[in-house]
Amino acid sequence: MSTVSNYAADYYEVSLSAINWLSVIFFILTIILGLPAIYILNIYGLKVSLLLATWLNALGQLVRVLSQFDTTWGFTMVMVGQSLAACAQPFLIFMPVQVAEEWFPDGQRTTATTVASTGISVGILLASSICPVLVSHHSQIPLLNEVIMVPAAVAVLMATFGIRSDCPPTPPSSSAAAESANVQPFMQGIKEVMHNRCYVLLVLSAGAGYAIFTALLTLLIQILCPMGYTDTFAGWCTSSMIVSGVVGCFIIGILVDKTKLYSEVMKFAYGLSVVSLCVFSVYCLQPHQEIIIAIASCLFGMFSLPVYPIVQEMAVEIGFPVKEAISAGILNISGCIQSAMLVLLLPLLSQPLSAGKMAHETCTTIGQKGHIVPVDQTVTVMVLSTFATIVVVITILCLHPRYHRLEMEEDINSHICQEN
Repeated sequence: MSTVSNYAADYYEVSLSAINWLSVIFFILTIILGLPAIYILNIYGLKVSLLLATWLNALGQLVRVLSQFDTTWGFTMVMVGQSLAACAQPFLIFMPVQVAEEWFPDGQRTTATTVASTGISVGILLASSICPVLVSHHSQIPLLNEVIMVPAAVAVLMATFGIRSDCPPTPPSSSAAAESANVQPFMQGIKEVMHNRCYVLLVLSAGAGYAIFTALLTLLIQILCPMGYTDTFAGWCTSSMIVSGVVGCFIIGILVDKTKLYSEVMKFAYGLSVVSLCVFSVYCLQPHQEIIIAIASCLFGMFSLPVYPIVQEMAVEIGFPVKEAISAGILNISGCIQSAMLVLLLPLLSQPLSAGKMAHETCTTIGQKGHIVPVDQTVTVMVLSTFATIVVVITILCLHPRYHRLEMEEDINSHICQEN
């Protein structure tokens, strides 16, 4: 609901800060359930994890739909439903690298991770695009909940009747065969990666990048509406970020699969995404700058979204022979911790909107009940872009990874060639 957060606040008669908790609860529950989800993925495999995720998500969406029938406890029921759906998130975001490792050969792993990861982004894209189309008045929020229930139900049917096994009969790569033959204890794997300085730096920097992208998506309408930009325009900006990001993911994913230049490509994309964010930060604080804001949004999405699957593959490479669910899972937990902090703390930096800007703000809705207070987000945006700049500079200068999985596969392939 982030692209129609003002209408949602009006419908449920709560503040925008309360609506932000609908996003924050995903981060918090991923942090709390992260290690249990990693354990279940590690021990019980992909099939059980996917069934748990799809059923939890569908049940949460059902509770959200039922919230419209209770005006007294409506928002409480939405939070309960959102919490149930949020319990599914750690399973879903930890899966892509494990699917890639267990089902694809070494020349296709990054592309496979990219395809699986962008599935989540496409879901965000569809929701962000549909919200402003379906909701032009706060009374249409129940319709939005009902529409979102449909893909959740379809996912349950696909997972329940379509998934047959956790992995193929024959391992697709030498690293997959080595992992299946030597199962590492869960806690030993966690201790091993957390003592790897390069891995810890990657976890912090990649988690910050994830948080910056998520915070901007979550707070976008709240940043734009004080300057007179509409919900529809914010929805198009969100969509353009994700569409261009999906395109960038596929191009960069194939490039990395061919060259194995994980660090170099990641730093290049990360750097350009921060440059785009800085341009966006300057012009989103001025009225009537739709074209530049839209272009900056596209470029930010094109370069920031591909970083996500690359750093997950890097985490597996750096952490090998630790299982993928552990090395990528901890990275995602870091992203959720930092996302929750940014989404909760950044709005606290907002200032009262000046009288001149109040004349053209679009934060308040038709028939609103006094729950929307437009604020100036200048400091919020400047702090976000400054944080991003500091993180990317540290990443470029200090991150010099060693790819243990690739080294092991090269040694095995070299040994096989010598024998032949």
